[in-house]
Amino acid sequence: MTETTSTGAMSDLSALLGPHVQPVLAACRPHTGTVTRIRVCTGGNVSHVFRAYGESGCVIVKVRGRRFARIGHLATDPALIAVEHRALTLYHQALPDLFPQVLAFLPDAHAMVMTDVFPDGRTWREHLDKRPADVEECARLGYALTRIHHATTGFPAVREGDGDDRFREEHAYGYCLRTAGHPVLADACRRLDALPGRQIVLGDVCPKNLSLASGRAAFVDLDNVHRGSPLYDVGYLLAHLVLHHLTRSAVQHKVAAAFLDAYALPGPTRIWRSDALLATITAGVLLYRLEARVVPYPPTAPPATADRFRRQILHLLDTGPFTVADLLDAAQLEAA
Repeated sequence: MTETTSTGAMSDLSALLGPHVQPVLAACRPHTGTVTRIRVCTGGNVSHVFRAYGESGCVIVKVRGRRFARIGHLATDPALIAVEHRALTLYHQALPDLFPQVLAFLPDAHAMVMTDVFPDGRTWREHLDKRPADVEECARLGYALTRIHHATTGFPAVREGDGDDRFREEHAYGYCLRTAGHPVLADACRRLDALPGRQIVLGDVCPKNLSLASGRAAFVDLDNVHRGSPLYDVGYLLAHLVLHHLTRSAVQHKVAAAFLDAYALPGPTRIWRSDALLATITAGVLLYRLEARVVPYPPTAPPATADRFRRQILHLLDTGPFTVADLLDAAQLEAA
């Protein structure tokens, strides 16, 4: 969530909340004192996010509207913020150092007030836009994701009935892995579902939704939590590591290896260096971001470089099987 100053932020919040603005501000006051300043945070696609400041501190205010915040043609049910509220409650209870605490949930306003877990007010994406990742922070990220997956193996579903399974099919697979229309990616979805150890997973763990500032790790935006395979989260995050280092060939292999070496999947051990399914998932997520057919993602490399890498990924899918190392080698060729 990138913070931008907006003199009209209070007006934006008021317009969004209508008669619920005063109850939401009242929910902030025990943690901020009198609210003196509101700033808009941009970067999330689904909900509207604000920082509310007072003399005692600041909090995050998250509001879900009837349309996606950054994809206006997509309608949504604002009541779905209750799903994220349930997810955040579970995750924070299990791992309070990694996830924000919900300080107030106002279902009539479709709003939450939460602690701010980004020490410098910036996402990891903002840092990666200016400099490459380093080995230490990628290892820290791998250890953090390991803790999350191991701590949540027994968590209940966050959506009623078969909602988590439906969300996985329609959103995680439909928007992401199947959107390119490649048969190998459709088969990867079936293979993911056949893996043992189904549990709830984050579903959208990427640099814009996490912080690694001050030697810590923190995760936000749990809209996409669903029942699935932890391997999906690993491939999803790995794809973003590759994506953000397309023009940084000197560290590409090092940071990816640091993340994967530090991660330990729940259940039977999988050797990532020879894991063709992990490589395929990563390739699918890369196509999803590079083609950006449904969900926008700001570019991380010049258009010509990104397009050549997209063609390399399609070639690997057409001629496979391939490994993570093959994907990284293809990315390095584009950076050379």
